Amino acid sequence: MDKIISVIGSYGEVVATDRIVFAISCSNSKPTAEEARESVEKRQKYITQSCINDGGKDIRENCLLTKSGEMFTFIKETRVTLSSAEKLDILRNKFVEKLDNSIKLHDTLYGFKEKTLAETSKRAFTNACKVATDKANHLCNNMDVKLGECIKIEELSADWIQNSHLANNFTEREYRCTVQAQYRIIH
Repeated sequence: MDKIISVIGSYGEVVATDRIVFAISCSNSKPTAEEARESVEKRQKYITQSCINDGGKDIRENCLLTKSGEMFTFIKETRVTLSSAEKLDILRNKFVEKLDNSIKLHDTLYGFKEKTLAETSKRAFTNACKVATDKANHLCNNMDVKLGECIKIEELSADWIQNSHLANNFTEREYRCTVQAQYRIIH
């Protein structure tokens, strides 16, 4: 009967979000619909060009025109996808400094590209297996036996976890993978 050793290996990695969706809207009220639209379009042109210049991708715009009494209100919202929190900070600071109170900054969504998710998952699994192998080697050395072939690896858990100790809870997430590995022991 083969003797086996079973160990658990765990690996975690902090990853910066690489898909940030930022929304900003501009609105103005004027006596005519055309005046309201023109007033907003001037500011919006600056917003859109700034987003392009500062690395924005997938820029989308939505418009709304309403009438209340004798005034027309034109609202234009721009949603832009960014690849880093640094680019978001640059844009936010630029808009706060240069634009008036007709500009509204909306909530920001933080996430990951599919490629980042897949690569991080694969890397965490590989490194958790290495940790398990290192533990098994250490145990075998202490028992004066040799570590044989790996006969089974089982992923016990793998998930993104929210850690309050991270420097920035919104732009960083930790991915943790835990595996159980079994190896033959050679005498």
